[in-house]
Amino acid sequence: MSQPVPKQTNADREYILANLPDGTRRVQVRAGTGATEYKRPEDVNVVSDEIMMNNAGLPIVMRGKPGRKKKPLKALTPQIQQVANARQDHFDTDPLLVQIRDEPDADPAMDAVLNGLAEEAASIEFDRLEAQRHGEETSNLASKRARILKALGDLMLKRKALQKTLGMDLDSPEFKAVFELTLETFKKAMGDAGCRPEQIETVFTNLGVKFDNDWEQEAKLRAREASRQ
Repeated sequence: MSQPVPKQTNADREYILANLPDGTRRVQVRAGTGATEYKRPEDVNVVSDEIMMNNAGLPIVMRGKPGRKKKPLKALTPQIQQVANARQDHFDTDPLLVQIRDEPDADPAMDAVLNGLAEEAASIEFDRLEAQRHGEETSNLASKRARILKALGDLMLKRKALQKTLGMDLDSPEFKAVFELTLETFKKAMGDAGCRPEQIETVFTNLGVKFDNDWEQEAKLRAREASRQ
């Protein structure tokens, strides 16, 4: 029989992150919600994120920019190459495209769609600026880019809504405020029921011990299961 894989400790995760291969941009983790996703090393939560390992016992990582690298086409003339270089420079500095590339979603297919729409919007913007520089009409290009940006915005809003239905952000200020109110109400109810102050203190001390990382992971798991019913 194979031996069970030991549970990672916080120290284990810190050691793994400190010794990632050179050039690592993303590391695969199983988040506290139970979802498997790629995160930047600095974004990994050593308390709740389990770092995924391959069969060789090494962390599963992504090197270089996320996504499959494409072989660049060779320009037919130096002039075309100059425009291609300028277009790439525009891509590298486009705020929306840069943000989407730097913050990938857990779903690779969603990443590809978002990146494709953002890249198309950046490409049309470059074409518009070039047309404007040559004194050409730009309204058609502007309307095309507006339609793409609208589609991109709608998709990102739907993704955000889906993430809310599949999980619960226990670290959000809203949840913490509601949770504190629940505890205060519970404490007042115990007092109204005639519990002695030392009894109430003992109960809340025990609660503080039970509200650990395992409780948080269980809460997120139950929230995800409830949203699917």
